[in-house]
Amino acid sequence: MSEKKGSGIALAAGAVLSVPFAIVPAAVLLLSGSEEEEEACAPGEGAQAFTVSGDLPEVDGYNAQQLETAAIIMKVAADNDLPYDAQVIGLMTAMRESTLGVNTQPTGDGGDAGPFQQRTLPGWYGTAEQVQDVAYAAEKFFLGHDITEAGPEAAGPEGYHIPGLVDVFGWQHMAPTVAAQTVQGSAHPDAYAKHQPDAERIIAALAGVDVVGASPADLSASACTPSATVANGDVQAVIDRGKSIIGTPYDFGGGSMDGPGPGGIDCSAFVAYAWTAAGYRDLPRVTQDQFDFLAAYPVTVDNVQPGDLIYEAWGRTGGVGSSTGISHVTMYIGNDQVIEASRSAMEVRISPTRFNDPAFVGVRRIPAAEGAEDGDS
Repeated sequence: MSEKKGSGIALAAGAVLSVPFAIVPAAVLLLSGSEEEEEACAPGEGAQAFTVSGDLPEVDGYNAQQLETAAIIMKVAADNDLPYDAQVIGLMTAMRESTLGVNTQPTGDGGDAGPFQQRTLPGWYGTAEQVQDVAYAAEKFFLGHDITEAGPEAAGPEGYHIPGLVDVFGWQHMAPTVAAQTVQGSAHPDAYAKHQPDAERIIAALAGVDVVGASPADLSASACTPSATVANGDVQAVIDRGKSIIGTPYDFGGGSMDGPGPGGIDCSAFVAYAWTAAGYRDLPRVTQDQFDFLAAYPVTVDNVQPGDLIYEAWGRTGGVGSSTGISHVTMYIGNDQVIEASRSAMEVRISPTRFNDPAFVGVRRIPAAEGAEDGDS
């Protein structure tokens, strides 16, 4: 996508994919939010203030409210560099869950609400007001949600990341109905499939419709939707701890989560040591065990964030690029760079990312705050 976030006006042009769909409708106009809109978005409110500008097309069987809901879902996907398939999955899901934004009221206290029928109990997706905001709800569907305050019926402890579509390993290769079900966990897993033709029809009709408002991707980094996985706070402390031992000799089997040993430190001990700066002490000692231990927290390359761990298989314990032959781990620090205890360089150093190398296997994210100890930071 050619859109450049942060500029005043950006147009993401449509294209043609080599799949059975003719149009990639990412052609939505992005106008940056005003200072007043940003100030109105206090911590925890998550207000996105999206509206559709101009006339909506007519689509048989769908009213203006439903088409506006669809256009906003499409825009959120486009803003986050997600492809056409993600837009289809998003619309299919909202069609099934809320008749595309018609039935969004919560079902009782803490009940599901919004276009994606997301849970509103403390420790889930947010308040009923938040999840009824289409842009907010769509962002959570696509990107998931970090719990900032856990209640007794929460999805997980404070800091747990409720998975979104991008967290589903291999979602791009799944049937859309399977991908939708994996995110939603519906009691009717086959109910999404029948909505796919209409989702494609609506997307084609809405290509080029203007959607006005601040970018959800930009707001994600603000106080509106706090995240424990961006490079600030604890994650910055993790990176700083890693950088503090740059130049330390590499020593296979050396070191531990408590730091380098007499001869130095190896790659898996290095990342475990770095993450103790955030109070996280649960990483296994061996790279393969780490990769398997974090299997529930996969991250796509397009969504890698500082602090994420990047696993590689160089053929020392199995096939090159094999998920059962993990032999090296690095930590992403931003700007297409990693920090690693490098066996080839025989020291801790900063290196460029190697996502295109045949040895690359996958990215894993530490479940922020899980395993953290009181007083650690």
